[in-house]
Amino acid sequence: MVARQLAPQTVPATGGNVVSSDKVGAANGVAGLGADAKVPAAQISVPKITVGVTAPTSPAVGDVWIDTN
Repeated sequence: MVARQLAPQTVPATGGNVVSSDKVGAANGVAGLGADAKVPAAQISVPKITVGVTAPTSPAVGDVWIDTN
């Protein structure tokens, strides 16, 4: 097994979305993706995040808690 150095990888300066066909190119077989390459918002679960102040029965009155369940 021969070790070889990989070419430097570049990170896009903008965006974190799924790469669309205009960036990948038709040669890779994704010419028809376009905007459809992005995951529909309905399929992305929204985590429940609640921020509040603790009740008197909590460890200390006034502590800030974050519920991520």
